[in-house]
Amino acid sequence: MITYTDTVLQLFDRNKDGKLQLSEMAKLLPVKENFLCRPVFKNANRLTTDDIDRVFSLYDRDNNGNIEDEELCGFLKDLMELVEEDYDEEDLLECKEILLEKCDLNHDGKINKKELAMVLMSYNRNPTSDEPDLNEESG
Repeated sequence: MITYTDTVLQLFDRNKDGKLQLSEMAKLLPVKENFLCRPVFKNANRLTTDDIDRVFSLYDRDNNGNIEDEELCGFLKDLMELVEEDYDEEDLLECKEILLEKCDLNHDGKINKKELAMVLMSYNRNPTSDEPDLNEESG
């Protein structure tokens, strides 16, 4: 067991602190592709309503119209991977606080589709005239 632990640390402990950060442990687990790393979100200069709908449906797993609880944690993890190579639980909590403070317009502790669009549009800093209508309700 000690040999196995040492091997895992050698392979995945990027900052060599003798512990696995959350971001380092994520590399051990078989997870789906980070949808936010796709070119449309990283390099494109515009997002369509369809793009936002796809992201929303990916994270709103229970289809209740909100990204919340574990869904929100998954979204934050993927979001953090875009901006930080190494992050820990404290970084995720800080990101959650900032996200909810700045983007949770109705202060319910959840992210709805309009609020998600605001997050994605702020990340994708080059909006165009094809920008989704944030006031548009979709069902």
